[in-house]
Amino acid sequence: MVEGAGFAIFLTGTLLLNITPGPDMAFTLASTARGGAKSGIAAALGVGAGSLVWALATALGLAAMLSASQHALTVIRIVGGLYLLYLAAKTLMKPAAADLPQGARGLFSSFQSGVTTNLFNPKVGLFFLAFLPGFASTDRHDLALQIFLLGAVFSVTGALVLMLVAVAAGAVRERLFGSTRFQRTLKWMSASMFGGLGVFLIASGDR
Repeated sequence: MVEGAGFAIFLTGTLLLNITPGPDMAFTLASTARGGAKSGIAAALGVGAGSLVWALATALGLAAMLSASQHALTVIRIVGGLYLLYLAAKTLMKPAAADLPQGARGLFSSFQSGVTTNLFNPKVGLFFLAFLPGFASTDRHDLALQIFLLGAVFSVTGALVLMLVAVAAGAVRERLFGSTRFQRTLKWMSASMFGGLGVFLIASGDR
């Protein structure tokens, strides 16, 4: 797996993206509101499990593409960077306030729903395809393994963040997520994360 400064940048970007509210966090919060912190934690674990499947699929798919073209990774990085910039623009155009999705009640139901909503969301795969290759090293022959491990780090840290959110949710969710000003702040923060990472991937060369 990528080491040194490259991994530090990846981990920083991963943590910033993990704490940026999105559909997975909204689902976790809604599940917490319906079934308590334990249901929220189960939902977070389900989301993490679904992300691991996407990480494996992304790694295997990229390995197949890269075996067919020596310059495929460069193309993927550029396209991935443009996709992240698109996500930044789309985030800015989205209304500041949005309704939370319907959460799940009960531990098994929350876990199962977390896995299902993540697995059947193709945007997760597109995001992994855009984000992960930019931090893999082409100088090594274990590219698929690198990408899977990077995806696993993203999935595990994301699940941990969501679990903390579930524990801390409660009444705080009602106050913060009902605030238009707070939603606007989160929107700009999300757009900044996507935009910054998009520029980084486009500007970065093969490593």
